Amino acid sequence: MNRGLSFAIAALQALIIIATVVGLIIAPLTLAWFIEGNGQVEWVLALRVAVYAFLLACGVPIGFADGEILGISFGAFFLTALPLGLTGLIVLMAIRIGHRLSAAASLWPAWLGGSLAFGGISYGASLLVADDSVIAGTWEPLYYPAIFFGLILIASSVIGRRFELFEGANGPEARERIWVRRLFASAYAKLHWSIRTALNPGVRVGLSVVAVLIFSSSALIALGLGFGWVQVIGLYQGLGLSILGGVMVTIGQLAILPNLIVYGASWISGAGFAIGTGSHVSPFASELGPLPALPVFAALPTGGFERGLIFVLIPVAAALLATFFVARHADQLRWEYGTRLSGALSISLVAASSAAITVFLVSQAASGSFGPGRFETVGANPLMFAAVVFVEVLVPSFLAALVIAKPYGDASERK
Repeated sequence: MNRGLSFAIAALQALIIIATVVGLIIAPLTLAWFIEGNGQVEWVLALRVAVYAFLLACGVPIGFADGEILGISFGAFFLTALPLGLTGLIVLMAIRIGHRLSAAASLWPAWLGGSLAFGGISYGASLLVADDSVIAGTWEPLYYPAIFFGLILIASSVIGRRFELFEGANGPEARERIWVRRLFASAYAKLHWSIRTALNPGVRVGLSVVAVLIFSSSALIALGLGFGWVQVIGLYQGLGLSILGGVMVTIGQLAILPNLIVYGASWISGAGFAIGTGSHVSPFASELGPLPALPVFAALPTGGFERGLIFVLIPVAAALLATFFVARHADQLRWEYGTRLSGALSISLVAASSAAITVFLVSQAASGSFGPGRFETVGANPLMFAAVVFVEVLVPSFLAALVIAKPYGDASERK
């Protein structure tokens, strides 16, 4: 695959991703527009919603001027929380493209072509749907998507095994891929020995705890939707939406469903989340004001429990069990001059740090502004969530690691 071909392929794939994401939104909106057919709403509204949703998923803040919805006036505001459903879809498709591009003999043309095309098409789409009542920034629709897509493309094309176009028929590996991998290998080799040996098992523990939190939150929200379906239907009816409006609300809820799962994970950890400025929801106590009129919010846990500690024990138990399960990956913790205490402390610190960093990044993307007024603050507090998870992983992981970290320097080991 020569440079020109890799540039063109990456640019074409960028176009396909944008068309796919925008198409997934605009197709049901167009169908609803045709069915409704009252002539009061122009089809261009569906296009605007799809493009602005795509830009928001790429990290572009979307602002709205003063206006009125359903007879309720509101002031100017910005949407900043990423709709993680759409963002995740873009990331998955970009990773797939990056992995396939790893077969190229030269990667920088693909990185450049993909980034320029993604940013350029996004910017062109923003100009196409430009409206006085919506603010997407002057250049943000250009460089936000370009940087977002470019970073994913670079990471996915250098990490992992190289893609084979045909078995055993690959040409020379790209210099960029070799250079980046050597750079990371060199940085890894320069890490302090206590961190380097605990990195593999520690990260496994930390990510396992995050996975358990996400799975538990997903199950909790699924149960909430299942048992609260009557309330969900009642909220839909109370909104008094047209067919097009109902489809728009439904698509929006599907797009932010992963955001709600992140909030639920924060709730399970005990850190809680907010639905509006001044509110706070946790397993122990809740202080809520008026909720956004979105039916899916009925699935969120919004009350405290006398036995709220039961939920907090979920990440604690996950950290304890995960540390025991990574024992076979912790052989290097048995340093010749190490101690049981230093080995346990190293793996627990790495585990707690990796879990805390992960939930910080995810909650940072999932939280932000969802509307005007008090709803400019919705979601988990990233620092609080990360700090709580750090402690919940550190302590049980340390206790379990005392068992699996048995240095060869112990007298009992030398006999």
